[in-house]
Amino acid sequence: MMNNNFQKSSVITLSVFIALLLLNFNPSIAQTQGGRQSVIRGTVKNSQDEVVEFATVYLKNTTMGTQSDEKGNYFLRVTPGKHTLCVRVLGYEDFEKPVDVSAHDRMVVDVILKDNDVQLQNIDIVAKSPVQQVNETAFNVVAIDAKALHNTSLDLAHALDRVSGVKLKEVGGVGSDMQISLNGFSGRHVKVFMDGVPMDGSGSAFQINNIPVGMAERIEVYKGVVPIELGSDALGGAINIVTKSTSNTYVDASYSYGSFNTHKSNLALGHTTKEGIMFQLNAYQNYSDNNYKVKTQLLDLTTNTYSKEEYWFKRFHDTYHNEAIVGKIGIRDKVWATRFMLEMTYSQEKADIQNANLMKIVFGGKERRAKSLIPAFTYEKKNLFTENLNVKLMGRYNKVHTNNTDTLARQYNWNGDYREKSSKGESSYSLSENNNRSGYVNANVNYKLAEKHYFTANNIFNTFSRKAANAVSDETATDATYMTRKTNKNILGLSYKFHPNSKWNTSAFVKFYNVHVTGPVDVSTSTASSTYEEQSRSFSTTGYGLAGTYTFIDDLQMKLSYEKSYRLPTVNELFGDEVLESGNTTLKPENSQNINFNISYNSTFNQLHSIYLDMGVVYRDTRDYIRRQIEQRYGGSYYSNHGKVRTVGFDGEARYFYGDKFSLGGNLTWQKLENMERYTTSGVESITYKDRMPNVPYLFSNADAAYNFNGVFGKGSILSIGYNLQYLHEFYRSWKSEGGEITIPTQLSHDLSLNCSLKNGMYNITLEGKNITDEMLFDNYSLQKPGRSFYVKFRYYFFKSK
Repeated sequence: MMNNNFQKSSVITLSVFIALLLLNFNPSIAQTQGGRQSVIRGTVKNSQDEVVEFATVYLKNTTMGTQSDEKGNYFLRVTPGKHTLCVRVLGYEDFEKPVDVSAHDRMVVDVILKDNDVQLQNIDIVAKSPVQQVNETAFNVVAIDAKALHNTSLDLAHALDRVSGVKLKEVGGVGSDMQISLNGFSGRHVKVFMDGVPMDGSGSAFQINNIPVGMAERIEVYKGVVPIELGSDALGGAINIVTKSTSNTYVDASYSYGSFNTHKSNLALGHTTKEGIMFQLNAYQNYSDNNYKVKTQLLDLTTNTYSKEEYWFKRFHDTYHNEAIVGKIGIRDKVWATRFMLEMTYSQEKADIQNANLMKIVFGGKERRAKSLIPAFTYEKKNLFTENLNVKLMGRYNKVHTNNTDTLARQYNWNGDYREKSSKGESSYSLSENNNRSGYVNANVNYKLAEKHYFTANNIFNTFSRKAANAVSDETATDATYMTRKTNKNILGLSYKFHPNSKWNTSAFVKFYNVHVTGPVDVSTSTASSTYEEQSRSFSTTGYGLAGTYTFIDDLQMKLSYEKSYRLPTVNELFGDEVLESGNTTLKPENSQNINFNISYNSTFNQLHSIYLDMGVVYRDTRDYIRRQIEQRYGGSYYSNHGKVRTVGFDGEARYFYGDKFSLGGNLTWQKLENMERYTTSGVESITYKDRMPNVPYLFSNADAAYNFNGVFGKGSILSIGYNLQYLHEFYRSWKSEGGEITIPTQLSHDLSLNCSLKNGMYNITLEGKNITDEMLFDNYSLQKPGRSFYVKFRYYFFKSK
């Protein structure tokens, strides 16, 4: 019955989506809604007959303006009359031409720009970069220009660790499991996307903690309300990694070596032919012994007791390596497609598992392997059938094979010694192999009416299934092992945006959620044994929200948003990860009332001094909060619905720039996640009522500074010195009111870097020192992270503009 309801709701949402699509596809409707506005269109090129992207095109002394696209084309709706058409872009002389536009006219004005040899510091930049455009939307979003970090050895996860409100929680060194915490919400509360496609289902071999930052053009961090274009059920926010997408020819190759025998290399190249055929390739690898020292208790194998004192030990079973290659081929600027891309990703990894979620437990033979093959496509068409009607369709299929091995009948201590056990498996015997299959399709239609009104429909469908691949070899297999594990999820979003002028805009949206889950459920009444039954259930609901922004003066911007949102349980929460996490197919979706307020100030004065100030406040009232908990005996984890959680938070950031010479900045985040579940299931008042949620940091900050010496090694050279600080305040690992005396201590770490860039960035060498004072750094459930480490990176970058 639930399955039929799910199918009916899916048909309804699909019908609404198709109806809106057909409505927007009607050319007569779009044309009649234009009013008295006329059109000026054309192409912007330079004197070498090359197209000029992102040129600012506007009518003098009016608010009417636009930008040229990737093909150099522009389309500008104007009111009839006599005007002066202006075109401005960095590196070219300003273009002006008188135009006399009559009613309903469709005038064509092609522009040829002359080169301008004026020095950079004397040019006013009018066009806004994609980073600026994202930051000025109504959503509380921060866009990071990742190109500034391409000379570092950071992966995407550690690049995010420098953003206000964001905290990376990891369990060890290179390749270790990690979670992103955003405004107090962590793990699966925060959705991660790459080019608008969710990374759920990609497998552990292709995740942001092993993808080099060089693959990204920019990183968008949404703190709270997420636009429907991402098709997300995120509760705590979302992160969108935008990869390189350019028609220019480039080659970017790098190699780094560092402490703990760590090797990282990356190759990226791209080219677009005159016929518009695009080729892109990204390949990278990571390897590390992760043999840093840790301080913890020692197990006496004779008495099976732990020492009271802690000692230093060297990790001996934590080798990690992974490799990945991403290939893209496509075509752009054709009559039938603005852009069409085919993509194939292959990744693999092998990870030794040194310890579980508790430091005192150590393994000597437990490991995991994973391989993934991911085909994908993207289709975009601008001005389909009529002007300003744009369509985008994305699809991806994830084929992931995992192998988790835990067969040794041994118990290890941190000296590497062991004793034989009567049962196989250091934690729980496993030779499990699983085939995970997931698919994703996202359809997006948007239409712009009269330069002020924007309508968007977005529908995302996601499916996942898991099947045991080795029915014979796993001695611990139960009836549940071979039961179906499957989930289907559909989210339909509709939004309207009103953008009357450059000072303010507002967006309203509604989301329709549908999910269907099938999996094993423990129906036994006895704790001595388990009896599983395959069950299915469905869930449907509606969310909604509103976001707006207003610019009081040119440099001061305010944002306010509200959302009634839902987060559907993820695959790992429902079905586990087959290693250390147990699933729970009875989990309820989380729901939350979210309010975000943000104000920012960005100004440049005397042509050399720039300041940026940003402050945000967040409030969330969450029900059926999904909490990850640790099983103390073996270090495994499991999930449960907690009930009510209230979040209040603040984050602020301040930055100063002196031209291209010096920069100084920092951010601070304070957040309070309170348990608001007053009574237990038995009706007794809970002693943890209004306690902070355990294992969640509540106060942390970052600071950084950099100074550039230009021309030290000749023209086009830059010598840069950088400093980064990270502070984490002490927080409780367990419930405070239950006598939780164990805390994760206050930590302060310092990083230094020295970069030399030659021939305008073609040749680069970087030296990095991380945690240079060798502080003891802890994170998730007191798991210790690496101490002092040093890295050197060599990078070659060739770029040819089209």
